[in-house]
Amino acid sequence: MRDVRKDKNFLYTQSSIGTFMQCPLKFRYRYFDGLYGSDDDSLKESFEKGSRFHLIAERYFKGIDIEGEYIQDEEFQKKFQKLKEVYPIEGNCRYFSEYEIRVKTQKIRLMARYDLIILKTNGRVQIVDFKTNRKRLSKESIEESLQTKIYLYLLKENFKTVFENIRKIKNIEMIYYQTEYPEENFVVKYDDDLHEKNVTFLMETIGNTEEFDFEGYKKEEVNHCKICEFKNFCWKNKKSVDDSLYL
Repeated sequence: MRDVRKDKNFLYTQSSIGTFMQCPLKFRYRYFDGLYGSDDDSLKESFEKGSRFHLIAERYFKGIDIEGEYIQDEEFQKKFQKLKEVYPIEGNCRYFSEYEIRVKTQKIRLMARYDLIILKTNGRVQIVDFKTNRKRLSKESIEESLQTKIYLYLLKENFKTVFENIRKIKNIEMIYYQTEYPEENFVVKYDDDLHEKNVTFLMETIGNTEEFDFEGYKKEEVNHCKICEFKNFCWKNKKSVDDSLYL
């Protein structure tokens, strides 16, 4: 078992931090042992559709031709047309599609890949994240989501490396664009107070992950266990350990 926390090149992500917060053992199985275990065909289909939309959006915002093979069915044609209506390419804006930001400090090692960053006039910035599943988002869930905290924090801290010759940015906001419900998109406005809260949260969360004692952890069942990809493997191992105590 390789403890990735000791790897100087390892960077935390929304996915890895969220996994640890759900269950430390799930984090260990996935990032120490390299295990993945979902065979849900519906999830695979949803992932494929999501990837296809993200590819179409990336090519659109990078000015690459996306006709022909990329948009053959009516469903994606409608979604693409709606995307162009909501986000027409404007000459006075700069678009950063599928853009990755990495940061490595003594207390925070973190990375995120953004679906879209739009630099508007006068230093105004929008982060746009495309959500392609059928589950409706709520304002409360996106305001407190780990993704919102990480994406806004990273851009605020590293905007000078993203935007050349920009000394200051203001009015940062994150928009969740729901392809299934394009009229129901949510916006999170960012300010200095929220940024300070996010800095504290991320430092504490990553610090807790770095210091966590996996060997001494006593497994406890949580709600997430019911849908976890490792539920059979994990609890089978626990049962074997528990039974051995009575031999």
